[in-house]
Amino acid sequence: MGSPFSGTDLRRLADAIRDAGLASSAPVSSLLEPAGPQGGATSLTERNCRFDHCAVLLFPQTLAAGLDHLEQCGLAPLPTVPSTVVRRRLSERHGLDPARCDVHLTRLRLDLPDGRRHPAVEVFLFPRDCAAFDPRLAASEVAHGFEDHTAFVVGRPSLPLLENLVTAWRAEAGLLWEGGGHNPHEGPQGSTVLYFVREHGQPSRRRRFELHCPGDLRAFLDRVPVDTEAVRHAYREWRHTGPDVPA
Repeated sequence: MGSPFSGTDLRRLADAIRDAGLASSAPVSSLLEPAGPQGGATSLTERNCRFDHCAVLLFPQTLAAGLDHLEQCGLAPLPTVPSTVVRRRLSERHGLDPARCDVHLTRLRLDLPDGRRHPAVEVFLFPRDCAAFDPRLAASEVAHGFEDHTAFVVGRPSLPLLENLVTAWRAEAGLLWEGGGHNPHEGPQGSTVLYFVREHGQPSRRRRFELHCPGDLRAFLDRVPVDTEAVRHAYREWRHTGPDVPA
C-alpha cells in the first residue's frame, strides 16, 4: 500500500524536520537575519523567547491515514486539535467556506541537538477527502509554502513585551506584522499566535515567523494595526518568486 502523502509532501516534511533541528541550536540573530547580534530584536528575543517549532502544511489522503503514516514512521504525532487560524487563512486566500475547510494540527517530537525531546515540528493536515479540498489549492500551497514558518514561544507574554517585540522585529529584522489569532483548543486558556512575513526586498531563506503565546491575547491583536498593504505586496511578490529553499 502506498503512502497517503505525495512524494513532494514527504520531502517537505523531511525538510521541516531537518530545519527544526538546525533552528533549535542556531543563534537567534542568524534566524532573524538581518537583525544583528547586538540589536534590540535579538536581545529581546533571547531574553524572552525560545525556539519552539518549524511548521509545514501537508495534504494526506485522509486525516486518519496521515496520522497513521506519521506514527509508523516513528514520529509519534501528538493528538490533533482543530487549526482555527490556518483554516481562516486558507479560507481567505482561496475563497473557501471556513465551515468546510477541515484543517487539523499535530506536533512531532524530535530529539534536538540541545538535548531536549520537544514537539519541534508543527504539521497542519488538510485531508484530500475534505469537502473544500481542491488540487489547485494544494498545488499553490506546495509551490509557495505560505504556511511554512519558524516559531518562538514567549514564556511570559504581556502586552508591553509583545509591543516591544513587534516593534523591534519590524524595525531590525525586516519583518511585517501580519496579525494572528487565538486557538481555544490549545492549553487551558488556548493559545495566541502572532504572525510575521518577510518584507519584500529583505533576502532570507526564512520568510515567515510566529510568536506563540499561551493564553488569550486577542486584546493585543485588536490594538496593533496590521501592515496590511505591505503584507499584501510581500505575498504578491512571493507568488512570483516562490519560497526560499532551506539550506
